[in-house]
Amino acid sequence: MSARDSVIDCSMADPWRRQIRDRLVRLASASSVILPRSAVLGPLQGAAWLSQFSSFEKTIRSNLELAYGDELSALDLKQVAAGVRRHTARLSYEWLQLAAVGPARDEWLRELVEVDDSISILQRELEKGQGAIIVTAHLGNWELLAATLARLGFQGSVVGLEKRKDPSAAWLVEMRHSYNVDTIPQHSNPRALVRVLERGHILGLLCDLEARRLDGTFLPFLGTPALTMTAPASLARARRLPLIPVRCVLPEEGAPRYRLQVEEPLHYSFGLPREDAARELLGQLNGHFEAWIRESPMQWAWHQRRWRTRPSEAEGAPGAGTGTND
Repeated sequence: MSARDSVIDCSMADPWRRQIRDRLVRLASASSVILPRSAVLGPLQGAAWLSQFSSFEKTIRSNLELAYGDELSALDLKQVAAGVRRHTARLSYEWLQLAAVGPARDEWLRELVEVDDSISILQRELEKGQGAIIVTAHLGNWELLAATLARLGFQGSVVGLEKRKDPSAAWLVEMRHSYNVDTIPQHSNPRALVRVLERGHILGLLCDLEARRLDGTFLPFLGTPALTMTAPASLARARRLPLIPVRCVLPEEGAPRYRLQVEEPLHYSFGLPREDAARELLGQLNGHFEAWIRESPMQWAWHQRRWRTRPSEAEGAPGAGTGTND
């Protein structure tokens, strides 16, 4: 059974627009390794430019204003928003290629992603034989992060959002599967995540955005309380493993290569009450993400509704509580 069959149900009952989008994505992916770069990236950049007249831009600007307040002028905010759009176009192009390069993928990744000496931190933690929990953000290119670790011989899975009625979402699952990284749906039984770690493999978590369907608690994020998923802390406690922050970002806008960097692990404080320990660990993690984002603001997913749920609305949002779900 393929990853598409086992994770995503893509029946013909899906709305026609999703079916068309799926076909367009697959066609664009196949074309990205045949046509000149400009022939594929150009239309993506055009679409990114046009998005400034959509709700996409409105969300970007609103989030930037909330996070930066008076720190940035109106012109600065406009420039960052434009950079976010440009990076989104580049990201899309790289994903299209990542899905299609096939046998040449290893060399393509080697040229596109630089891995610095900090990779030894991850190797050190894996040598303990208990697996490793990697935490990252929607920053830079997180799909290249997973693919690069697979290229280096690391084994593991990532946790992702399942969209049963969106066939183009299956394309992402298939892409990861093609370079030997499986996708575990967010709503899966926690045992599925534990089994990855029991095998001594890596479990990758993207945990910088709001996930209303999962248990969460409100913690500061870029200066504003944000619904923060508690799953990373729950896993750290259950498996007695630290969280290892890893990012794959461009050193500067327009740089030809990404840099994959691993940071020292964040540890769960077992001497504290459970909820306090979880909040402390998640607060540290949010702090890392904040530092990354401020360092590379044009490379973060500002178009996502990060602060959609407010603390006063928590009782009405599924999973938006204050517990740790351990």
